Amino acid sequence: MNLVASMNAPDNKFPLFLKISIVFVLLSLAIVVPSGILVVGQEKELVHTEMIQRYDLLVRHLAASAEMPLLSGDTLALKVLVKGMDTETGILYAFINDQNDKVLAHTGSIAAEGVLQLLARQGKSTAVRRVSPELKDPKANGFLDISAPVVYHNKTVGGFHLGLSQDVMDQEMKGVTSHLIRNYFLYGIPGLVLCLIVLFFWSNRAAGQVLSLVSGMNELNNNNLGIQIKKMGHGLFGELASAFNRLSLSLEQSCEKEKTIVLSSSCRAPFLQPADPPASLLPTQITRNQIAVLFAGVKGFREYAENRAPEDVIVDLNEYFALAARIAGEHDGQVDKFIGDAVSCVFQSTPLKPDHTRRAVEAAVALQAALADQSQDGNDIMNKIGIGISSGVALSGSVEALPDKVHTFIGESFKTAYSLNVLAGPGEIIMSKDVFEAVEHLVTVEPVPPREMMDKTEAWENFRLKGLLPKEDDETSSL
Repeated sequence: MNLVASMNAPDNKFPLFLKISIVFVLLSLAIVVPSGILVVGQEKELVHTEMIQRYDLLVRHLAASAEMPLLSGDTLALKVLVKGMDTETGILYAFINDQNDKVLAHTGSIAAEGVLQLLARQGKSTAVRRVSPELKDPKANGFLDISAPVVYHNKTVGGFHLGLSQDVMDQEMKGVTSHLIRNYFLYGIPGLVLCLIVLFFWSNRAAGQVLSLVSGMNELNNNNLGIQIKKMGHGLFGELASAFNRLSLSLEQSCEKEKTIVLSSSCRAPFLQPADPPASLLPTQITRNQIAVLFAGVKGFREYAENRAPEDVIVDLNEYFALAARIAGEHDGQVDKFIGDAVSCVFQSTPLKPDHTRRAVEAAVALQAALADQSQDGNDIMNKIGIGISSGVALSGSVEALPDKVHTFIGESFKTAYSLNVLAGPGEIIMSKDVFEAVEHLVTVEPVPPREMMDKTEAWENFRLKGLLPKEDDETSSL
């Protein structure tokens, strides 16, 4: 047995490896890039929310501190409170107004009255409002107004407003984005490189295993049966390799059973052949093979035919023969001959289908079931069929003396199957001992009393089929 190396096709391995690597790289990029963009976007949104919350908390604290100075009219205290915002980065303005929107204290580059007018035109009253004012001051282009009411005994007596520069917030967002991207390249790229290194070795190994299986299949296709591939350890490839090796050995062992005998004119005795026979009449090749024979015939055909018109008999026979041929074909068998009211079907053992005996038995059961159904349509032949089944070695080849070179089978199994058909009654199936021994785990039978068979002197053991056992889920052994 040849042993196929796992890396025996270097010319084809690199393209396969390259394809696997490209697919995995594209998949990695398709996952990593969108996830990175999503993470950066979520982080920016989180930072923006935290900034707003921080300034909103600050404004609420200042509004609470302005309560007493606002009620007492302490303008100096209010101005000191507002002036403290000048040290905060990104603050465009801060002011305190009373309940009549009169500005009591103000700081910053944007006029408080203009801000109140813009807020009034927007018609909204929320703690955080985005403002795009139509002011000439370039610093006022795009800012957030964060406000909080000044409340005394559940009554609003004024408000505190703080303007936050959108440009400053955008710069902080850019800083956060740069930090995230830097960390992504610092930690994500080495991780991706490590994954690619692992992918390199894995795809290299996987490509070799795939090519080994492909090479083995090519060897089987070239009739190099028995080819074996190297073990691939555990996992999917290991199971595939083991299954391939078992299949290859099974095919080799099956083919060893099938012998081919080539008969030529040189191996014949001179006195047995005529002088200079025509080349077209010499047999070219005869095959010896294991077969199972199904012989089905009509019981009591003479009495049946005597009471019917010949045309009706032929129609009934044709219907019966067509049914037998169809069912034989469905079980990978073939009709060998039509003999009067009988038909003989052959089921051959092949490397891919060694279960010829089981197929013959299952075909017989299926034929009797189909005959029982068809007999209800008025064809009386259908319920008069008896079947005999035998198995053995037969020769097969073409009879070239005939114009159409008919392919036929020759063997003792045909005579045995005919004798078993004689024993079978209408609707019965009788099998020989060797057939029963091959399918005994699949059928229920009853023994048939011994009887002299044809011109043989010994009694044979035969069995009447009662039925098929239910099929199990596990794989049955070859018949």
